[in-house]
Amino acid sequence: MALQLGSPRESLEEDGALLTPTEPAFLPPHKPTKKPWVLLVVLIFIIVAVVDVGAYLAEPPLTRLFEENLCLKYYREQDPSVIDGDGSIPEQLCKVDVVQQRLATIFGWQDMFSAIPGILLAVPYGTWADKVGRKWIVTASLVGLDLAFVWVMIITYFNSLPLQLTWFSSAFTIIGGGPIVAMAIGVTMISDIVPPEKRTTVFLYLTACVLVAEMLAPIMAARLMESGNWLPLLLSLAIQLMGVVVALFIPETLHLRDLPEPKDSGDQVFELQPTPTTSHFSLRAQLRNFQDAVHFLRSDWTLSLVVLTFLANRLGRQCISLLVRYASKRYNWEIKKAAYLLSFRAATNLVAVTILIPLANFFLLKKLRFPAHWADLWIARGSIAFTTIAFFVMGIAAHPSLLIIGLLIYNMGTGYTAAMRSVSIHVVGGQSSPDIGKLMSTIAIAESIGAMIAGPLLSELFQVGIGLGGAWLGLPFLTSVVVFAFMTVVTNYIDVGDKEPSYVPVHDEDEEEIRTSALDHEELARHRDLP
Repeated sequence: MALQLGSPRESLEEDGALLTPTEPAFLPPHKPTKKPWVLLVVLIFIIVAVVDVGAYLAEPPLTRLFEENLCLKYYREQDPSVIDGDGSIPEQLCKVDVVQQRLATIFGWQDMFSAIPGILLAVPYGTWADKVGRKWIVTASLVGLDLAFVWVMIITYFNSLPLQLTWFSSAFTIIGGGPIVAMAIGVTMISDIVPPEKRTTVFLYLTACVLVAEMLAPIMAARLMESGNWLPLLLSLAIQLMGVVVALFIPETLHLRDLPEPKDSGDQVFELQPTPTTSHFSLRAQLRNFQDAVHFLRSDWTLSLVVLTFLANRLGRQCISLLVRYASKRYNWEIKKAAYLLSFRAATNLVAVTILIPLANFFLLKKLRFPAHWADLWIARGSIAFTTIAFFVMGIAAHPSLLIIGLLIYNMGTGYTAAMRSVSIHVVGGQSSPDIGKLMSTIAIAESIGAMIAGPLLSELFQVGIGLGGAWLGLPFLTSVVVFAFMTVVTNYIDVGDKEPSYVPVHDEDEEEIRTSALDHEELARHRDLP
């Protein structure tokens, strides 16, 4: 994955090992030790699985509580006789257009407000991650998410409070920057330690962890919802708090990457860092961050295209978040029944992520002998084409069986994010590049902007579709077809070149100290021999 000609960031991994001088004769041959990346990756996978189980466990009951809240307020005004003596109301009565449109509004604007901290804080937290370490930023992000969840639970518990107050939960994600920043830093931790030829596979298995959580959690939620909506929510909170505890025990990865010395050249190197004299979170610093982010992207046309695809790809993720409400409204299903679609999608997606896509990657690497970066790019291109077809099928799905077919096709496009993240790492010079943290922060900003736009947009399209009725309910998915068709064209214009960066192993600290001392001793002896 080479950079475009003229880029200020030539591939930093092509120089090989950092210590290249001839070894002294009295030292045994040096055998570089491998990075302890397997164990660390497993620990990161565990925390991702734990946190996502908690998040997906909360989604169906929270959706039902929101719907019930809006439904009760509607029928108190329109027809109080349908409300039971205990204040409950049959779920089937809540599928009326007005209630579903209000529900779409609540979730749509929540998506927008949740994206704002990621846009404003991705770069400062990315900079901090490069200075103080990754694990503390990830831990702070999880704490902020837990506080936001507690706020939503409090507002939902008191039925008299307007649900719009849940939008203020986004303020708590100022702590750590929110879910997109947490994922960006987590990916950076993996990028610090995983060899380039294994990155796409590791990212795919990271996706598999999320899918396992998504597969199990909705089934658990549906069963627990038979005993009430609050039991799965309380269990979800406990699990997410456990994720914070696990995060405290993850080793730091910042020191496990090798950073080559800057090259002595006239090229300008852009750094996404706030001005030294101001706070990371001041207005002046934020303006500087965005200015530097623009320079960072303008410095390389390929990098700009790659980051653009992440912005558009966020629309797809937001569209899938409509799945439960879409199926519930279109097929008149109960929410806990519609939640099983999430488990089905995750289970079949797991097969694609752990078997089909790795097989495709193996075929491209071993049989066709593509360089790793070209294999990644072709997986991304194929994935985005599958996603485009899937949204079209889901958008016209008048029958549940057609929706299921659309989900199966969608699963074939799951490899896009993992493959394109690997491509992006190559574009900035590989895993030893000092721009990795800046890259992930920039991608987080792009995804946050995408989420901020997609949330209200898809909500409005869903409301329009509800108002028009019939096949128009699939309007959000059909709109996504246009976006992803455009992305399909863009990915075919991305050219990552023919260079292949090398993997720079981390050496044992004691061994490195011996080598350095020996080299110093040899240098001193040479100076003594000089006249």
